[in-house]
Amino acid sequence: MIKIYYKICVDFIVKSKDTNEKNWKFATIMYLSAFLGITLMSVIIILEKTIPSLNYLLFGHKIYELLYNQKLAAVLFFFFPALIINYFLLFYKNRYEVLLQKDKPNNGKYIIRFMIFSILLVLICIFV
Repeated sequence: MIKIYYKICVDFIVKSKDTNEKNWKFATIMYLSAFLGITLMSVIIILEKTIPSLNYLLFGHKIYELLYNQKLAAVLFFFFPALIINYFLLFYKNRYEVLLQKDKPNNGKYIIRFMIFSILLVLICIFV
């Protein structure tokens, strides 16, 4: 599973370097974190819908209820963990250089599939 995510990341890094020459690291980590956060949020929602007793185990809703702003709660619970995961998987000790040598980019096909998968997962959560 991590190999697939690395292929997505390599594809994203190459495309980001082509379009954002100066800020490619920032753009890469923000977009990947956003879509990983959306995927994480969708998986959590699906788990909470299928196993109702799981919601107190995952987040401790007392903390979630204290945050009045739901956007702030979403950023804290979904975006920041995805940001930290992406930082350590890609940019800690310049790991992206090793990944770029090891894996070949696939001209954006993995990026598009990952984005479509993330958006479809959100739509499934909304309409089911």
